[in-house]
Amino acid sequence: MAHSHQNVQAGFDRFQEILLAMRAGDELCASDAARLTGLSHDVCRSVLDGLRRAGLMTHQGDDRFVRKTLEILAS
Repeated sequence: MAHSHQNVQAGFDRFQEILLAMRAGDELCASDAARLTGLSHDVCRSVLDGLRRAGLMTHQGDDRFVRKTLEILAS
């Protein structure tokens, strides 16, 4: 069970690295995030949708999310 927890933690660490490397206009599909991180598609989709609700991403099509410029930085 500890090994499974470590795998999930490592997946979230990889996901964080991917997200932090994104610049405005960069795209990420939940399916690509799942492949790159080892997390499930549903988990990746939920994270990306949360970032959309927070105003950091837009949703384009079924699976594609695009990094936005923060409004506070665009002023």
